[in-house]
Amino acid sequence: DIIRGCGPVDGHLIWTVAGSGEPSGPSPVIGDGLGYASATNREPLRAVRPDGQGDCTETHIAWEQKGYTPMMSSYLYVKPFLYTCTDGSYFCCLDATTGAFLWRLQLKIGALNPSPIYADGKIYVLSEQGTTIVLKPSGERDKPAEILAKNELKESCRASIAVAGKQLIIRSSDRLWCIGK
Repeated sequence: DIIRGCGPVDGHLIWTVAGSGEPSGPSPVIGDGLGYASATNREPLRAVRPDGQGDCTETHIAWEQKGYTPMMSSYLYVKPFLYTCTDGSYFCCLDATTGAFLWRLQLKIGALNPSPIYADGKIYVLSEQGTTIVLKPSGERDKPAEILAKNELKESCRASIAVAGKQLIIRSSDRLWCIGK
């Protein structure tokens, strides 16, 4: 497992941060001058400063946190917070600058492998079992997000929700859903 920083024009390798995990995992996200990445849910989540050169393993890790790494879903950055889905149907919130744990909420809707999204001031968390939880974000320590709605498609969903204008697009095992006007 290696986190790599590449040039945006030609893709040349600029820097690396080494790890010990498997070579696949959640997609990284960028926010407020840091990149957030991990290999698998057995490896720590790392916040990396992307301004290095060469091997930056010892110099550019801003923080790392164990226990909040998803198996498949991507992280969700909504300034100044980093949200993550973990085993046991937990949705967690960390301070994106420091890595400090703020809260976790057990959604009890099944495997949270599709990536959460942020749209219209709300967070949407979809489970593989086809249930979506709509949350009002909270960044207060020990005060989880407020559940605004729970919607069930009753079909398997492995893809993340997409946003098109004011509509949500969800691909299930049998259908393509468009939710909105």
